[in-house]
Amino acid sequence: MALVEYHHVVTPASIRDVVEHLWVVRHGEGEPEHEVLLPDGRGCVVVAAGEPGRRVDALTGQVSLDRGGVRGIATRPVVRTQSGPSVRVGAQLTPWGLARLSPHALLVDAVAPVATLLGGPAVEACALAADRGDDAGAVGLLADALATAARFEDPELELLVPVLQGIDAQRGLVRAADVARTARVPVPQLHAWTSRHLGVEPAVYLAAVRFSAFVREAVGPGPVRPHDALAAIRWYVQAGYPPREVERFTGHRPVELRRIEQGIAAALAPVA
Repeated sequence: MALVEYHHVVTPASIRDVVEHLWVVRHGEGEPEHEVLLPDGRGCVVVAAGEPGRRVDALTGQVSLDRGGVRGIATRPVVRTQSGPSVRVGAQLTPWGLARLSPHALLVDAVAPVATLLGGPAVEACALAADRGDDAGAVGLLADALATAARFEDPELELLVPVLQGIDAQRGLVRAADVARTARVPVPQLHAWTSRHLGVEPAVYLAAVRFSAFVREAVGPGPVRPHDALAAIRWYVQAGYPPREVERFTGHRPVELRRIEQGIAAALAPVA
């Protein structure tokens, strides 16, 4: 089996306004390793060195290479496969982190080069440190680059932050109308806030958070192994809950859950 090392790093105070935690993942030689990346309502910044990974959208089947980058909110789970030696240094953003760092680059199920956010020299230095095995140095360089990146102040975004924190606290198990009522704003205004600062409407954001919470409840924290995610989805689909209850709890209709199940299984098949 491939050697996989995962290190979770405490976030420095200087970047806690946009970053939840930092991490380093190293993959060695051996059999391919698979992981399901959940759509948890957060973007990330990843600097990578070594062999690129392979990403498969579990709902659409779209395949792309994973070379690192700035990723915005995901609305669908993705199966990531790493077949060769690599190292990735990453920053998990807060739900509002990308809007504070780059409000004009809303990325939904998409990726942009890291250099567009942090600058080429900082990215190159981080990648070189990681490539030579200096994990602490690489993490420090990424944190420093994020700390010095420009912040875009927007009073409207600051009003949205506690709304998103409340959605997290309820694991997404709330209707958009209830979210708006709690925030004391009309539903159209909530729709405008999330569309402008997250790139998605409230219902889409809630569905992503629900699905992530649903899987996490079954598999726990840490990297999500595809077979564990499949077991959780299959158990829930076979339990025979009413379709409306399935969508309310998982963020997806039963037919979509089956498509996700099939997509994850298909992504594990050897590449021809």
